[in-house]
Amino acid sequence: MPEPRIACTLNYIVRGVATDRRGKADLLAELVELLPGASNVTVLPVNEGFTVAIEMTDIAPFNRTSFEPYVADHILREAVALRCTSVGSVHLDLLKAQFS
Repeated sequence: MPEPRIACTLNYIVRGVATDRRGKADLLAELVELLPGASNVTVLPVNEGFTVAIEMTDIAPFNRTSFEPYVADHILREAVALRCTSVGSVHLDLLKAQFS
């Protein structure tokens, strides 16, 4: 019997980066490329950064415990480093993680 699918929504705030249109578009494109299984990725500008919302319909082969740290430490951090211009100390904070 196959494992049940686990859907997930992650919301982050990224501070310490320039919020120009090109940076937003580049970050969004990088996240879509790095997360091909995402059903939706949204990047919105905020003061000195972006909010990032990632929706997944299935987090396999990860589980609830390992998926969010993987996204934060590897996917999001790498995408920000590659595509955003730093304007100070870059901080990534998880605002919400919802699994269903």
